[in-house]
Amino acid sequence: MVGSMGCVTALALGLALRRPDLRVIALDGDGAALMRLGTLATVGAYAPPNLMHLLLDNGVHDSTGAQATVSPHLSFAAVAAACGYAQALRTANLARIAAWLAAPPLAGPRFACLLTRPGSPKDLPRPQLKPAAVRERFMQHIGGAP
Repeated sequence: MVGSMGCVTALALGLALRRPDLRVIALDGDGAALMRLGTLATVGAYAPPNLMHLLLDNGVHDSTGAQATVSPHLSFAAVAAACGYAQALRTANLARIAAWLAAPPLAGPRFACLLTRPGSPKDLPRPQLKPAAVRERFMQHIGGAP
């Protein structure tokens, strides 16, 4: 999902609905989630039990220059719960995230917000794949034709 901040959860929702045989995990960031906050309500309304939404909250738009987000002023877990997620967790503890990932499915989607620190390695490379190549790789991975 290179360059499409905020769209991964909608993509994950579509995949979870179309492929209930798969466990779908959407890995999101606080800045991206804020850009498409309404998607949480849509996920809650459709309530796919095979969808897990993991949000990494570092309080900044790290990939575009570390501009502050407003995430310190809200609880993504409370928003997810209000939107109808079957479970909503907020933690800075990786062990709790590991347990959340290992837990059996519930009757609806599950949400976890992992509080992290801003920053990334100085030598972290930028993605090199073009969007069409990302699509092809994704389709092959889920067993679809590109």
